[in-house]
Amino acid sequence: MTISLVVDASFAYKLILPGERQSEYIAKMTEWMQNGVELYAPSLWVFELTSAFNKAVHFKVLTAEQGMEALQLALLLQVQLVTPDEQQVHLAYEWTRKLNRAAAYDSFYLALAETLQTQFWTGDKRLCNAVTQPWVNFL
Repeated sequence: MTISLVVDASFAYKLILPGERQSEYIAKMTEWMQNGVELYAPSLWVFELTSAFNKAVHFKVLTAEQGMEALQLALLLQVQLVTPDEQQVHLAYEWTRKLNRAAAYDSFYLALAETLQTQFWTGDKRLCNAVTQPWVNFL
């Protein structure tokens, strides 16, 4: 039986960019790869990561070359991008309302995980604390 998980852009960002907890993200990703876990994300994942790496370049955290390398590493993760269908759009809208948020970006990850009936992993502790569901995980 294949295991699937939903990962958000913050998880991938913390996995790729050096940081105090990067080794934990690498260990988790290595575990998933060794166990044949399939990773999924809504299509906005690639937009969010492209924006995040460009922001890191803009604020001189990374050079332009490092930003492109980081983006290439993200693409090598082989996260399967899913274009939200009507059901997921409605679920994302509902999650956004439940969480009392103005923006729905995070809600699309929740909607996809709910649709796939699988675990969701995020690098955003605030989001994990707000959702308080057993299938939502913060590393």
